[in-house]
Amino acid sequence: MPTSARSLIAGFVLSTFVFFGHAPAADAATPTATPSAVFKERHSKVLELVKKRADPEALAKEVDQLLDYKALAETSLGGAARYANKCAPRCAEFEALLTKLIRENYLKRIRTDKKYELTIVGEDAKVGGDIRVITNVALTRDGKPEVVEVVYVMHAVGDTWKVEDIVTDGVSLAKNYKFEFNKIIRDKGIDELIVRLENKLVELAKKD
Repeated sequence: MPTSARSLIAGFVLSTFVFFGHAPAADAATPTATPSAVFKERHSKVLELVKKRADPEALAKEVDQLLDYKALAETSLGGAARYANKCAPRCAEFEALLTKLIRENYLKRIRTDKKYELTIVGEDAKVGGDIRVITNVALTRDGKPEVVEVVYVMHAVGDTWKVEDIVTDGVSLAKNYKFEFNKIIRDKGIDELIVRLENKLVELAKKD
């Protein structure tokens, strides 16, 4: 698949995973709704809010309910055990910037990439209790129809499910971040990574 198409789907992917209420939990530590149900509901809600041109804060709030930014941040730096050592003393800044970048990317894509159809194919379990919600995204790119598999890796957080990784056409978002971020930190340190994340956000703002 062309890089441009992958970028389109990756952004869409980032956009598609966040939005919806679930049945009240009897046990706060055990989700009562399935990951697919949570994903489907929240996705529908965000599309509804975008269509209504809802306030940016309302949109952000819905996105934040399902996407686990902390888990993505930790994975991007090699896991929870290595996280603090790699981003110190600027871990809070790093996580805040990455959170904003992912959220803004998601909202930007879902507003602009409207010619798609998402179908939930099913879900399966991973070792460790994570669940993969498997979807197919049908869209038209350069006049040609395409179907891309997008997998949302979800884990239980309290009484709901949250997305901790997105795998687009076999490519993991978390692993891509890990490769890119660790190289920057190894070569130039966390300060450089912070600068690059800030620059990415500026670029996104200019394209609005």
